[in-house]
Amino acid sequence: MSRLRAACAGMLFLAACASSNKSVAPEPRATAAAAPRVEVVEYGFHPQDPIRVGWGDRGLMAFLELLRGPHGERIAWRRVGPCCGTGAPTELEVFEVTYDGLAAPVNLYLDPNTAGAVHAPHGFSLQGLASRPQPEPEEAPRVIEL
Repeated sequence: MSRLRAACAGMLFLAACASSNKSVAPEPRATAAAAPRVEVVEYGFHPQDPIRVGWGDRGLMAFLELLRGPHGERIAWRRVGPCCGTGAPTELEVFEVTYDGLAAPVNLYLDPNTAGAVHAPHGFSLQGLASRPQPEPEEAPRVIEL
């Protein structure tokens, strides 16, 4: 019986040594605020991660009006056409976009039918996004809500 007690005491001792001691201060870790910001360079440049502007054609035009180069340069754009669908509401629009100083025009994929959190794609900026009101729909907006 004493061997059983000794074995149980030994197991408890080993378990106590193996468990984390919460009274000891943890090692300092980098916080989320201190972590370097990783930029998503795919956003808007591929059909798998389009810019979800919503509001149909009005949303497309409002986004392109606010889009600027990284230092506020005005952009020039040309509609390339629809992409990646067969006329369904999830069809994307492709725009060729450039600004003074950009080596070559880039294609941006915009989703006019799905609203989402909009931010500038890598290498671009948005001017006045927070200060502009959302456009008033003439008809019910064609936004897909999940």
